[in-house]
Amino acid sequence: MINFTKASLLATVGVMLVPAASFAATSSYHDVVKDARGNVVVSTNGNCVETQWESSTNECGGKVRHITSKLTKEQRTVYFDFNKSTLNAKETAKLNEVSKIIIDSKEVASVDIVGYADMIGKSSYNKKLSVKRAATVKSYLAGKGLKTKNVRMEGLGESNSVTHCDAKMDRKDLIACLAGDRRVEIELNVKP
Repeated sequence: MINFTKASLLATVGVMLVPAASFAATSSYHDVVKDARGNVVVSTNGNCVETQWESSTNECGGKVRHITSKLTKEQRTVYFDFNKSTLNAKETAKLNEVSKIIIDSKEVASVDIVGYADMIGKSSYNKKLSVKRAATVKSYLAGKGLKTKNVRMEGLGESNSVTHCDAKMDRKDLIACLAGDRRVEIELNVKP
């Protein structure tokens, strides 16, 4: 009886695997990872982040890879000094390069500008500061010729922290540790 049960189970599993194998053979793409807003996640070297699961479509399409191969995530991230919403010289130079590539690209349909703040201070203040930072970047890009009708701006305050700092650190060290959270990320949405 045990051998018959094992044989039946193996036959059932074999029948179930045949359609899955034939589906995988006909599909040549992997599914992509998306962020909370539904945008395809792109790695720092400009490639779409893909899952191990197969998909019948490729949402990355070569366009996303092309524009992001010119602009990595780090190049599209603008950093701010503590408690500031003004651009420093280094970040202004970075924005000059970014704006030229975005404006010259025929692939970019719209731009999302998302501001962030670190955890120091009240949440309500950090939210306002993140909006000011995003507005600074939007204004700068508009001054370089980016059409603002295609720009969505948002401030998310201290959410989406990229640092791992102990809040018990002394203030000077904590401010230095949290530098990566004081940023604006420029996200590019390409034409289909």
